[in-house]
Amino acid sequence: MTRLRVAILEAFDPVMQARIQDIVGPDFDLIFPASNSEEDRITALSNVRYAVVRAVKMPASMLDAAPDLALLHQWGTGTDGLPVSEALAKGLTVARSPGKNAASVADHTIGLMLAVMKRICVGDARVRGGDWLEPGIYEKGRDLNGATVGLVGFGAIAQCVARRLSGFDCEVLYTRRSGALEGHAGHVSFDELIARSDVVSLHAPLTEATRHLINEDTLARMKKGAFLVNTARGGVVDQDALLRALETGHIAGAALDVFDPEPFPLDHPLRSAPNTVLTPHMSGGTQDNLARIVGHWAQNVRKHAEGAALDQGDLVTA
Repeated sequence: MTRLRVAILEAFDPVMQARIQDIVGPDFDLIFPASNSEEDRITALSNVRYAVVRAVKMPASMLDAAPDLALLHQWGTGTDGLPVSEALAKGLTVARSPGKNAASVADHTIGLMLAVMKRICVGDARVRGGDWLEPGIYEKGRDLNGATVGLVGFGAIAQCVARRLSGFDCEVLYTRRSGALEGHAGHVSFDELIARSDVVSLHAPLTEATRHLINEDTLARMKKGAFLVNTARGGVVDQDALLRALETGHIAGAALDVFDPEPFPLDHPLRSAPNTVLTPHMSGGTQDNLARIVGHWAQNVRKHAEGAALDQGDLVTA
């Protein structure tokens, strides 16, 4: 049996390595870097035809160290960490796993909304610290039930979030760059969405057009006392502007699973802001999602090795 050599361009502990190997099966020879340094990741690329990139970005210069590479696959959906144009120019196939992590990220998004609005993490910290009910909790806490929630971007994840929000009797607004949903209930302009929403939840990819989409101006145009949730990409938010909006109280709270850069700097003041919930880019971090994502890219590697065409929806062409 010919084994498929695949470089996973991110360091994982031995338990995680074994779990991934178990999912892909015995016909895969997985190569993991010793660390996330560029040098160690370049070493992992030696003599492989397939590479998978997860959270640690791959600079275009690393392609020069992988002359045998034929397929570059994103672990997940967002391709901002891949040197897409350079890989395509070299004739590589570039692919991703759209929608496979939607259910897990949507669950996490709802959890962040509840945590920041109901001040769950504040309550947890007070109990663990020997205190009890937070002073002024009846003025600070908010219900998700009945709120107007605006979803910026309306791909697979946001659509999953919208379905979950129906159980909270929320009014769901959404905006999408494509006009295909124009006229459908809830579809509004971005300006109307940020002006009307009690919660603004970000689900847009990071592009030049969306970098710092949430900035000093857009935060000022959000409702006073609104909440911001980001499970998309850290670069969609100007974090310094967000900090100022939280300090003035114009934004009642923010729940963030993604940051710019990652890991988040130890000295950034958002780490100590009391009206925030911060998680370490973990929205897809479940046993269930691991099996879906790894199984999907492994299937695409097998297809490529057999000369079969990958699904058009999985291919990245620009």
